[in-house]
Amino acid sequence: MRYKGLIVPGLFWAATAYNMAVVTFTTGNIISSLGISKFWTGMLISITLIGWFFGSFIFGYLSDKFGRRKIVLMATPIHVIATALMFFAFNYWIYFVLRFIAGMGFGIILPILSTLVSENAAPEIRGRLVTLLDSFWTYGWVTASFVAYLLLPRLGDNWKYYYLIALIWLLTLLLWRYLPESKFISKKRKIDVSSILKAPSTYALWILWFAMAFGYYGMFVWLPKIFSENYPILKSTEFIFLTYLFQIPGYFTAAYLIEKIGRKPVLFIFMFLTALSSYVFITSAAIVGAILISFFDMGAWGAIYAYTPELYDDSVRGTGAGLANSAGRIGGILGPLIPGFFLSWFEPFIIYTLVMLLASFLTFVLPETMKNSKK
Repeated sequence: MRYKGLIVPGLFWAATAYNMAVVTFTTGNIISSLGISKFWTGMLISITLIGWFFGSFIFGYLSDKFGRRKIVLMATPIHVIATALMFFAFNYWIYFVLRFIAGMGFGIILPILSTLVSENAAPEIRGRLVTLLDSFWTYGWVTASFVAYLLLPRLGDNWKYYYLIALIWLLTLLLWRYLPESKFISKKRKIDVSSILKAPSTYALWILWFAMAFGYYGMFVWLPKIFSENYPILKSTEFIFLTYLFQIPGYFTAAYLIEKIGRKPVLFIFMFLTALSSYVFITSAAIVGAILISFFDMGAWGAIYAYTPELYDDSVRGTGAGLANSAGRIGGILGPLIPGFFLSWFEPFIIYTLVMLLASFLTFVLPETMKNSKK
């Protein structure tokens, strides 16, 4: 697989991001219409990630057994339809159930699709391709942000029509012929899950995933709410849109560096600078800090998605990536809940800063995989 081969997997990735984003852009509407607190709004994100946990945990293993492509194709309508059905949600618990179902779809797609691309990529650009694949996450979020910018102020009390637009992503299924199966699946090797649990690097990797998801979901879920409290809705949406646009050069910078200096240095640098950017955001310059968080955090995500499959043998690669993703979801479940325990935004962002900062140093105990990936 070369660069043009990213387009179809990227569209499936963008669809996942779009449907994850829609709740973030309607948090204010949900709070006002249901009269719920920040804690219960955060629980909508957390239940999504609980579904994600189970999707990654179960289907990573199944993808090693039955193939990557068919499971990705199965998961796409799950998260698309569950997102669109929120149009009919008239109480909190319907939102709750639908986000769990959508979360399972998200959790199935991302670790399996990144593994599929990693396995089919040309060795000399494998890390770069997977990092660029993750950039489609931003394209999905930017699309959701742009649609929200255009429609939500105009829809008023009919804001839930925004959810129905998710159905457009079902069109990605028409491209199934152009989504190649992994070349390793046909080998039918025995799946030895114990080899993952015995690997010393596994637990450090899980902590990294935990910390990154804890910080990412804790910060990005609440950015629209923070901006809306300080700026009118149109102005806050413009700031959010600008913030997400700066994620794109973050991905491309990490994609360039990952084949030049290695996976570990890129992951450490971008995680460390994400933590510092979080501190800048909450202590001094909100807009500048948010842009810096977007740039560095997305570069770190691209790096960890590229790095994770390379740590495992092809017979357990889907399982290994799925388990790491599941570990991340535990952090993602907890992250959005933190602001519910504080009256201001300062304390939660200090917590996100410290978790990301400390976890970044775990990269030093992990092996470098750049040379092995060239083989």
